[in-house]
Amino acid sequence: MSLYKRGKIWWSRIIWSGQEIQRSTRCTSKRVALTIESAMRTRLAKGEVDIADFTVTPTLAGFQKKFLDYLPSHVAPRTVGFYTESWAPLVAFPPLAGARLQHIDTALIDRFTEHRLAEGVMPQTVNGSLRTLRRALHLAADWNLIRKSPKVKVLPGERQREFIISEDMLAKFIAESSPGMKRLLPFLIDTGLRITECCNLTWDTVSLEPKEGAERGWVYVAKGKSKYAVRYVPLTARAADILRECRKVSKKSCPWPFTAYDGRRKMARHWVSEQFRSVRNKFSLPWDAVLHSTRHTFCTRLGESGADAFTIQKLAGHSSIVISQRYVHPTPARLEKAIDMLEASTKLSTVHKGKNGSS
Repeated sequence: MSLYKRGKIWWSRIIWSGQEIQRSTRCTSKRVALTIESAMRTRLAKGEVDIADFTVTPTLAGFQKKFLDYLPSHVAPRTVGFYTESWAPLVAFPPLAGARLQHIDTALIDRFTEHRLAEGVMPQTVNGSLRTLRRALHLAADWNLIRKSPKVKVLPGERQREFIISEDMLAKFIAESSPGMKRLLPFLIDTGLRITECCNLTWDTVSLEPKEGAERGWVYVAKGKSKYAVRYVPLTARAADILRECRKVSKKSCPWPFTAYDGRRKMARHWVSEQFRSVRNKFSLPWDAVLHSTRHTFCTRLGESGADAFTIQKLAGHSSIVISQRYVHPTPARLEKAIDMLEASTKLSTVHKGKNGSS
C-alpha cells in the first residue's frame, strides 16, 4: 500500500517513471486519503507534472551549502557567524542531518531539542540552533523545495539580558576607560545605536544642525541589521557635545566620528567589546552587563519617560513592535491619563454633535 501516516495525517508515496513522489493528503481519514491519492495518479497519467514540485528535496546536511551561501549577501557578517555556529549542532545530530527537508516535522525537531538538553546545553544555545533551523526551512519553502515550513518553537526559560547602566555606573566606566570609550559609551546610551551602527557613522550621516521644523541635530543610520534599522535619531545635548569633541580629535581627512587612537581609522567593534568586558570584570558586574546594555538602557529610559512602543520601535530600529513593547510599562498615572484623554474626546464629540443638531 502506498499510503502511510505521519502523525495523524495520511501521506501518499507513489513511484512514477522511476521517481519517488511523496505528498501529504492533508487529511486524517484513510478513505478520503485513498480518493485523493487516486486523483494524484490520474493527474500524473495526464502529464500534469506540478504534483512533483515538492518531492525531490535535499537532506538538511545537503541543504547546508545553499543556505550558508545565501547568508553573506542578505545579513550582516556577525549574523552570518551566528547562523554558521548554530547550524553545526543541527547537522551533528544524525537523524536530523540525514532527514530530507520535507520530512522534518515537530517530532523530529523535539528529538533534537531533547538530545541537546540531555547533553547539558543551555536553553539559549539550543534556541540559537532552533532559530537557525526555522530560518533555513522558511527559505526552503520560499524556494519551493518544500510546500510549508513546520512550526519551530524555541524553549522557554532563556535568560534575558536586563542590565541597565545607571549614570553612576557610567561615571565609573568612564573613569576606567580610554578617551575613545569615554566618548562612545554615553553616546550609545543616548542614541540607542548598535555598536556596529555607531562605528559605521560618517560625518556625512551626522548633523549638529536640526532639520526644518525640528530643534535637535541628528544621526542617520544608513545600513543596519535589517531594513527597519535605517532611521534618523535626534541627538541629546550630551550626544551633540560628544560629536563636537570627536570633530576636534579626528583628523580632517578621516570620515568617521568614532575613530581608533590615531584619529585616522574607524573604531573597531571588537576592540570596544573587549574594553567594555575588561571594565565590567573589574567591577564584578553580572553576566548580562554587556556592551549591548547601552542599547537596552536607551530603550528602557524611553519607556520610563512615557514613549509608546511605536516611537521606541522607530528610534531603536526594531524589526518588530513586539520587541519594543517589552520596554513599555504603563504606570497607574499614565493609564489614568489615557482614560482622561478618552473621556475628553468623548465629551468633545458630544458637544460637536449638539451644535450640528441645533443648527
